[in-house]
Amino acid sequence: MTYGEVVELCLFSRRAPGGIAVNRLLCRCCLLVFLGLGAVKIAEARGSEYLEGPVGELVQLNFSGRFTESLERVGNLLAADAGDYRAYFVRAACYGWFIAISPENRRYHNQFTESLRACIKHSSKIKSSDPEYSRALFFKALAMITEARFKAIRGNYISSRWTTRGAKEAAEELVALVPQDIDVWLPLAVFHYFWGGSSVWKRMAQFVAMVPRGKKELGLSLLEDCADKGEDSRLWASVALLTIYLGEENNTEKALKLAERLHNSFPSNAVLHLVLGECQRKLARWEQAEAVYRNITAKVLSRVPSYSEEVYEISRLRTVEAQVKLKKMDEAFAGVRSILISNPMHPEWIVPWAHLFTACIYRYQGEWERAERACRYALDSHDHNGLHEQARQELKAIEKEEPFE
Repeated sequence: MTYGEVVELCLFSRRAPGGIAVNRLLCRCCLLVFLGLGAVKIAEARGSEYLEGPVGELVQLNFSGRFTESLERVGNLLAADAGDYRAYFVRAACYGWFIAISPENRRYHNQFTESLRACIKHSSKIKSSDPEYSRALFFKALAMITEARFKAIRGNYISSRWTTRGAKEAAEELVALVPQDIDVWLPLAVFHYFWGGSSVWKRMAQFVAMVPRGKKELGLSLLEDCADKGEDSRLWASVALLTIYLGEENNTEKALKLAERLHNSFPSNAVLHLVLGECQRKLARWEQAEAVYRNITAKVLSRVPSYSEEVYEISRLRTVEAQVKLKKMDEAFAGVRSILISNPMHPEWIVPWAHLFTACIYRYQGEWERAERACRYALDSHDHNGLHEQARQELKAIEKEEPFE
């Protein structure tokens, strides 16, 4: 029996009725079959084995929004031990927060992938006979899955799918070693969700290329288990779920509840704060959205560490958007005028969207020529997140001189 077959049995056993005790027993039985041994006592790996000591403190510091301080302290750990694979993964997480604020800015992309590869390289040096092996395998699998996911986000689908081969093997081996520990299921859960449910042609391509395919519903279930019952996997699983819920139209309320919980736990994390505002936007709760973005702007001005200039520009634009939706046009005009005067370069989509909201304001005021000019500025800019489609709709309404509603 292969690792994959053992894991497959474990995965389906988790769905069976009878609760966690039955599931653990089934997983242990599967492991005994795989090892071909008699009575074997499986030592339960607690979460502290993965994030004990300074690394665990750094993960909390990282989630707290003190990204730069985390990077400095990670550097100290690596200066003391250049083979500390856990520190490399935390360093990648630091860069990940920077990237999340403005994915279009590629400033930190190389550092992010280099840190993940260093984690994979050094964790791979730990031998299977070493007591530290399961911990090394946890970070190796997590780093490989994260690298594959990052490639997919950047549009490198083929490279991403090829990377999942080794990632899935490492994740399955990890689960086969300690299936009773919920934390170890995190890498496999991410794989199953993000590489499950592919279209027919992608499935055919995967078969030809001999790359693995996941089970999307199973991945979601496992991620929810990790977020609910995990120790060291809880925060990372929660962030993955937040991304998933936010991307699904029917789960925006779930995303909002999770974003509120994470923001309350880490009120100085600008990324989580922005996601909270994004949830309110998607639900068209414009008064709440305006309040969130005003609070973000205030934190930027108070120089809270993770609230950067890019965060400031995003919050200013989103405040204007909420005010336009609420027809607070005087406030919206003052905000958008400030943006256009300062002409921020990053994120690069701020100014084009500001032109579109300017067109909306002029349309509301019945200044049709100015509205059309502002709308065409938006259309002449680089398209981002449906900008051109909305601008074309706005232009049609302006040409017909339809009142703003």
